[in-house]
Amino acid sequence: MTTTVGCLQPAYLPWIPFFERFLKCDYFVLLDDVDYSKHKYQNRTYVKMNNTKNLLTVPVHYKLKLPINEIKIDNTKNWKKKHYESIAQAYSKSKFFSNFQSDLEKIYKKEWYSLFYLNLELMNFFKSYFNIKKELYLSSKLSVVGNGNEKLVNICKYFDAKYFVVKKNTEDYHPKEYFNKYGIDFKYHENSDIEYSQIGNTFIPNLSILDYAANKGNKFIF
Repeated sequence: MTTTVGCLQPAYLPWIPFFERFLKCDYFVLLDDVDYSKHKYQNRTYVKMNNTKNLLTVPVHYKLKLPINEIKIDNTKNWKKKHYESIAQAYSKSKFFSNFQSDLEKIYKKEWYSLFYLNLELMNFFKSYFNIKKELYLSSKLSVVGNGNEKLVNICKYFDAKYFVVKKNTEDYHPKEYFNKYGIDFKYHENSDIEYSQIGNTFIPNLSILDYAANKGNKFIF
């Protein structure tokens, strides 16, 4: 059997390509113990409101060189109320939002201190909604060492994987010869550009998986 591994950093209400890559892998690992990066999707996402792309950002206490799983949410800001009300306003008239609205609201009514565990809860929520049976593995639980590509290779070796999933044209970041040296080849992933029906007159790509779920239901066609 040729095992395939994929790795991504955990994101807040991830976009569709996150789940596309997840489904391509035998083992999918969340890199929760790598350094947090500002202005990335670890604490932000986009939803569609009034035919525009609207950014939702979870406020955090940021410290340099702190791993993602140690980032704390800044609860002096009333972000939960703002985010849920924005989502409800954006999708109240969409075809399928009512199917999961109350369960999503329960998540936003909980107390959240860790950005990572908030993200993990939401990822598992939509994993369940789309009936995805595959497990999300955490790099912090695998006891693998190394940084950067060394860490990725060691995760592949942990699962005895022959393939690692990467986007095309990213070999400046992930040198293929380095992975090949350990008997690991690449499987290339391209983000889907399929349009689907949304509320409003114009299709807006690259939104949260929430947008797809609210407009298309729980049948993941990508």
